[in-house]
Amino acid sequence: MKISWQRIFFFSILVIAGTLLVTLTINYFAKQQPYRGVALAEISKLLPPETKELGTLIINNYREYRSNTVRWSALYFGCLFGSAFLSAMAALFLKLEILNEQPKLRNDISASLATLAALLITLSSIGDFQRKWGANRVAASAMENLAYELLRPSAASNRDSILTKIQAINSARNAGVVGDFSEVASK
Repeated sequence: MKISWQRIFFFSILVIAGTLLVTLTINYFAKQQPYRGVALAEISKLLPPETKELGTLIINNYREYRSNTVRWSALYFGCLFGSAFLSAMAALFLKLEILNEQPKLRNDISASLATLAALLITLSSIGDFQRKWGANRVAASAMENLAYELLRPSAASNRDSILTKIQAINSARNAGVVGDFSEVASK
C-alpha cells in the first residue's frame, strides 16, 4: 500500500502543531509559578530600605532562574519520557495484529517512531539539557538563600559582599550552562 503525499503532509503538520502546542504550554507554565518563591514576595516586604534594591535584584534573578529551570526541566524530561513513549509505541505497532495485512505500513510507522525516539534522546544528550536544568536550579536556590541573608541586620553593611555573591552565583550558573566547570570549582 502506497501512502499518499497528502497523508505524509497531514501527519507532518500534526507533529509540528503538537510540538508548537507543547512549547507554548511549557512557556505558559514557566511564567505562572505560584508555588515557587512565594516566601520571597514576603521577604521583599520585610527588607530594610537600605537593602530593598539588592532584594529586588536578587528576587528578579531568582525568578529568571526558576523560569529557566522549568523550561530546561520540561525539555530534558520531555525528551527522556518522549523517547521512552515513542520506543514503546514502535514496539507496539510491530505487534499489532490489525496491521498484519499491511506490513509495509506497520514497519514504516514503527521505524518512524523508533527514529523519533532516537532523535529525542540524542537531542537531550547533545544539548545537555540535564546540566542546564541543574545549573539553573542550583542558581535559583543560591539566590533564594541570598535573599534570606538580606534579612540579617549586618546585610546593609555587607553590600559589597552581597554583590560579590550575586556575581559568583551568576558566573557559576553561566559556567554550568555552557559546561565550563573549571570556573565553578574555583568558587
